[in-house]
Amino acid sequence: MKLAIPTRVGATLALSLSLVGMAGCGGGGGTSVGLGGGPRPTPSPSGSPPVTTLNVVHINFFGPGNGVFNDATFGPVSGYTQQQHAQVLGLIPGEAISLTNNDTTPHTFNVYSSGFPSGALDSSASGGTMLQDGYRSGAIPPGQSVNLTVGPAGKYFIACAFHFGMSPSMRDGLMVQVGAVPSTQATPAATPGIGGCTGYGC
Repeated sequence: MKLAIPTRVGATLALSLSLVGMAGCGGGGGTSVGLGGGPRPTPSPSGSPPVTTLNVVHINFFGPGNGVFNDATFGPVSGYTQQQHAQVLGLIPGEAISLTNNDTTPHTFNVYSSGFPSGALDSSASGGTMLQDGYRSGAIPPGQSVNLTVGPAGKYFIACAFHFGMSPSMRDGLMVQVGAVPSTQATPAATPGIGGCTGYGC
């Protein structure tokens, strides 16, 4: 006799990673990654197997339309977001996410636990599917995705190997903990779409 085993299909949260390109506006200070209040998968109706969808993290090379968030812990955060404008990310250990490049140029997602490195960043892929210290996506081509599982709790520094040296640079902070949600979003520039804003959130 065969047993039917319910399956789970990943989590949806409109997580977005975007990049501020050439100039941005500041927005607030201090790390304000909250706990517990963010959108999370809705429970299935009684009697059905639990169903969730994969969290999608969008990556774009943004101009001033996306803003810069000045964070007390991570410094000026420009680019990656779970909503529309730059912010510190908040993820939960064990979540399934998809890094999706919605831009017209390749980007990377490099993860560090002890601060942003100096000098050029490694653009090669580290291998593996766990988002944790030392993970490097390698170049994610336009329109392509990389699926990951969020690793252990901690404070992480995120950067794109190709655009880390720009001003503002493509860098972000990530807090991984139970109940984590993203911080406040940056205040975008007054004229969205000017200065290179080409994708999601412009």
